[in-house]
Amino acid sequence: MNATNPSRILITAGATHESMDLVRFIGNKSSGQVGVLLGLAAAKYGHDVTLLLGPDSVTPTSHPRLTTIPFTSARDLSAKLHELWPSHRILIMAAAVADFTPKGGQTEGKIRRGDPISLEIAPTKDIVAGLAKEARADQHVICFALEESEVLEEAAIEKMKRKKVDAIVANPFETMNAKTITAQIFCNDGRRLSPPKDIPKSHFATWLIEHLDDILSAT
Repeated sequence: MNATNPSRILITAGATHESMDLVRFIGNKSSGQVGVLLGLAAAKYGHDVTLLLGPDSVTPTSHPRLTTIPFTSARDLSAKLHELWPSHRILIMAAAVADFTPKGGQTEGKIRRGDPISLEIAPTKDIVAGLAKEARADQHVICFALEESEVLEEAAIEKMKRKKVDAIVANPFETMNAKTITAQIFCNDGRRLSPPKDIPKSHFATWLIEHLDDILSAT
């Protein structure tokens, strides 16, 4: 899956915004930086890349093999993924999808300060698990896990098995808003790949794309 054997790669990056009213939302702090860097690295290595990018994310560097499509909510992201997934071979799910969304959708108008409010929330759909379940034999899914360092390995492996993805990139909370990353890649056949520790996120993105064949070799 290097430049001499390019694939169509679908990458998600950034956070979702789950609207409460016309101006407020439930979201998270993801900047989309790692996903954006993965998209550029994959394009530079000859892959045709579709990057689904959440709101308020970093701006991707343009490249002729990189197509960027915006999304807003988890529902919007899910719809775009289900539309695009059949025409791609690899999905790298780096987006940070909100775990909850307002029950019944957003409130009409604007919630006024001082008004009584009771916000009911419902879990968002497990998007990546559904896509992995629908994957053809020639399709592969890699997702991410962000956890506390003390439970990172256990939580990442449990998440990989539960979602039935091919591999998972595990990184600690310290990754957020940092310029560097220390990650572990766990594969569903029991292998573990270790990128260099505490490396710039751009170097990590290049490393992961360079090692796609190794990560997916047994899947």
